[in-house]
Amino acid sequence: MINKFKIILKVIFLSLFVLSPVYAQQSGETKTILLLFGLSPNQPAYIPLLKGIREKLDEEFYENYNLHMEYLDLRRYPNDDFPKELFESINKKYRDIHIDLLICFGMNAVPTVKKFAESYLLELPTISMDLDFSDYGFVSEMRLNDKTTIVNMKLDPAKSVAFDIKLFPETSSVYFLTGISQFDKLLLDIGRKWAEKNLLNKKVHYVTDRKMQEVLDTVRQLPKNSIVFVGSFNLDADSVEYNNPEAIRLISSQSNSPVFGYSDMGIGEGPVGGYISSFTNVGLFVGKAAVKLLNGADPNSFKVTEQDYYEFIFDWRQLKKWNLVNSDLIPEGSTILYENISFADRYKWIGGVVLLFLVLQTLLIANLIRLNRNQKLMTKKIIVTENKYRDFLHEDRGLRLGHLTASLSHELNQPLTAILSTAQAGINFINSNEATPELLKQIFQKIVDNDKRTASILSSVRGMLKLESREKEKVNLVSLINEVVAVVQSEAAELNAKLNIDIIHERVNVLADKIQIQQVLLNFISNALQSMEKSNSSKKEITITDSIGNKEVTISIRDNGVGIAESIKDKLFKPFVSVKKDGTGIGLTICSSIIEDHQGKIWAENMPDGGAKFSFSLKILKDE
Repeated sequence: MINKFKIILKVIFLSLFVLSPVYAQQSGETKTILLLFGLSPNQPAYIPLLKGIREKLDEEFYENYNLHMEYLDLRRYPNDDFPKELFESINKKYRDIHIDLLICFGMNAVPTVKKFAESYLLELPTISMDLDFSDYGFVSEMRLNDKTTIVNMKLDPAKSVAFDIKLFPETSSVYFLTGISQFDKLLLDIGRKWAEKNLLNKKVHYVTDRKMQEVLDTVRQLPKNSIVFVGSFNLDADSVEYNNPEAIRLISSQSNSPVFGYSDMGIGEGPVGGYISSFTNVGLFVGKAAVKLLNGADPNSFKVTEQDYYEFIFDWRQLKKWNLVNSDLIPEGSTILYENISFADRYKWIGGVVLLFLVLQTLLIANLIRLNRNQKLMTKKIIVTENKYRDFLHEDRGLRLGHLTASLSHELNQPLTAILSTAQAGINFINSNEATPELLKQIFQKIVDNDKRTASILSSVRGMLKLESREKEKVNLVSLINEVVAVVQSEAAELNAKLNIDIIHERVNVLADKIQIQQVLLNFISNALQSMEKSNSSKKEITITDSIGNKEVTISIRDNGVGIAESIKDKLFKPFVSVKKDGTGIGLTICSSIIEDHQGKIWAENMPDGGAKFSFSLKILKDE
């Protein structure tokens, strides 16, 4: 009863807090934080780290802070040959932005910053976070300046292995599984040295330098009373890349014995848990330190300890699978995830549950009697509602027809204009006696290409009018982008605008309608050119970039034009909203419809240093 009363009080307090008209820290100076990640954006550990940082910043500053993130991807440059030009772009990007705090995450990030960063970055209050293997002879440089807060996360696989073996006292065989990357072998070496001293009465096996399929074949046939440790598995013998959650999920799904890891990366994917390092807790610690530093605390006043990031964490489903749910070996106060206990099991000691059930059953029967009396009235209301729904559906189809009609006019304008201008250019060449067979061939080919594009657009719109959808196919985004750039290159040259393609990932495939995605890119680039035409800037540039997330790729078109007017910023993708004098206001609406049809996302934003950036994301099509 006391616990129930406490829960009610917490709910009331939370409701009052959410509904309060004045949210803490909504006013005041906006804080700006720059995060430099040593690796690429697809690292699983970055997700809980960022979540913890954002949670603490939200609590303190609400929306009054900006997070800028850059990924150095230093793993691509193992011989300390990070290109200076790449960091120069970071120096230039943030030179005119007031930054309050710099946070560096691991993988040799600090030495790279020291080597290439300009003074305004080198002098910032800094938080430096990295894995610390100094106890094993591997020392990383983590201090950028005398205002650096060091968060060194020491992994201690020995403590994790020792506790996990205690959970299964009948263990006779211990298997250490690992990949072939440098980090994989480092953790294996640490585990091996400990095992040689402390597991003299066990059979210890080291499964490394193998293909993933061979590893899976091994764990399917482990002897009785075996346990498995997956310290790190980033690369198999075929040089196929994995991340730890992915590898541990594959291994756990095939293993006939319990599987353990050294951190919370992978918890929920198959490992039992144990005394492990928590990247979630590290993110919270970095977030708390960031808040205090932004409020003027001494950077040298923070010291991370093992208790800040090591924790007893378990997957309840795995505990149940291996009959450990009620084990006395699970320490009190442990974090139990994915717990699935029925109401009756949790509160079976409460005798009043049966009485409560009977009361609720009686009330339910009485309510059913009342509902039965009103059944006819409810049936009539349902019929009325269904009729209204049909009316709304009819109206929606009419609006879509108008939408598609406007789109036909809008989308045909560009290729028809191109055909006209190309033909006029050919006539001028002939009249000036400068026409050659080769030149005329190029002019006619351009007319043919634009005519084909017009036919493709008509086919696309005709299909939509028939409520049909063309079959999507595997499309290479990089090739598609190059084709679009080739079409608009001459138009950009006339405006003295430079088109930059800054694509990092050369092979990214998506399942898409090629013509429709090209229309989105053409619309974005055309809008960017028109925006820069209105700008007074002497240097006109459009940059096309990409970035890869967990399962999707994002394509962005950035310009240095006049940007998006605040009056239309929030309704930019709605129909008939346009800043062009002769615009129909339907182009971006069509783009939005196309991307939504591809289960993607589309958005636009003004850039701090001028201009705008239009982006869309699509799901990556993985090769079978």
